[in-house]
Amino acid sequence: GPPVLAFVRAVCGRQGWSWADRLGLLRTATNWALQRFHCNAAVSVDDLTRGLSAEVRRSLIEPLCVAALNTPAAQASGQVFLRVLRDALFSGRGSADLLLPRVDLSSLLPDPAAAWLAVHGAELRLSSRVRELTSAGAGWSLDGETFDHVILACSASEAARLCRECAPGWARTVAAFDYEPIITVLLQSAGTRLPEPMTVLASEDGAPAQFVFDLGAIDGGGAREGWFSFVVSGARAWSERGLEATAEAVLLQARSAFPADTWRTPPALLNSLAERRATFLCTPGLRRPSSVVADGLQAAGDYVDGPYPATLEGAVRSGLAAARALAAQGEARAP
Repeated sequence: GPPVLAFVRAVCGRQGWSWADRLGLLRTATNWALQRFHCNAAVSVDDLTRGLSAEVRRSLIEPLCVAALNTPAAQASGQVFLRVLRDALFSGRGSADLLLPRVDLSSLLPDPAAAWLAVHGAELRLSSRVRELTSAGAGWSLDGETFDHVILACSASEAARLCRECAPGWARTVAAFDYEPIITVLLQSAGTRLPEPMTVLASEDGAPAQFVFDLGAIDGGGAREGWFSFVVSGARAWSERGLEATAEAVLLQARSAFPADTWRTPPALLNSLAERRATFLCTPGLRRPSSVVADGLQAAGDYVDGPYPATLEGAVRSGLAAARALAAQGEARAP
C-alpha cells in the first residue's frame, strides 16, 4: 500500500515497543519527511536519532545503520542514513521488500552479465590484471593497448593505484578512505531450521553478530542444509581480537540467542572469514571522488560520489551512470 500508511501500520504493530517508543519514532520520522530527508552533513546517525527512545535506537536504528552503512551509528553519516530510509521506506511500491538470493552472488549477477556480454560480441579477459593505465592521445592505454574510453570498475584501492600518475588528485582522494571490516562465521547444526531464513540478533558485548542467515532455508536445502551464516558488520573491534575469538563468541551467541530446543545438534564451527576492507567507513562529511576521472576515463564503484553507502545498489547505479556518460561522449565525437 501507500508507503506512509505502511510505515505507520508497521510502527504501530511493532511488538515489544511501548506506545511512547512508537509515537516518538512516528514524530521523528515526520520531522525527517518535513525536512525532505536532509540534515547537516556533519551530523552523525547518533546525533540524528538522539530524540528516540533507547529501545528504538537499540532494536531498529543501530542494526539498520550497521546493515546499510557498515558503520556504527556513532560514526555514521546521518545524511546518507536518511537517504537510505527515504528510498527504502518512503518511495515506490516494493522498495522496502527484503529479497534474499537463493543462489550465490556470482550466479546472481556477474555470470549472467558475462553471458550477455559474450552474446553481444564483447571480449572477456578473465584473471588478467591491468598493471598500467596511461593517457594515449585522445584515448587511454591499458598495458600498451589503446582504447577510446575506459571505465574503472574495480576496487577503490586498485583504481587509486592505476590513477596515481595520470590523475594524482583523484587518486589521493580515493587512497584516503578508511575501511570497516565485515566478519562472517559459518556454523553447522545438522537437522536444524531457524524460525526465519534471516534473523536480527541482539549485538552486545560478547555477542558480535547482528544477523544470522539460515542458508538451508534460503536455497531450499541441498548441500547447505543445516548451515548458518552469522554476520558481524562494523567489525573493527572484533577484527582486532582475531577470527578465533570472534568465532568462539559467535558460537556462544548462537546457543543463547535461540531456545535450547532450536538446535537439533550442538552448533559447530565450519569456517570464519574476515573481509578487512569490506566497505569504506561512511562518516559525516566524507569526501568521495567524482565518477569522472578525466576525459574518456570514468570510475564505477560503490565508493564514487553518490547518495548511497558502500552497497551493491550504489555500485550498480554508478556503473550505469558511467556507461551512459561514455556513450554520450562517443556520440558527441561521432562525425
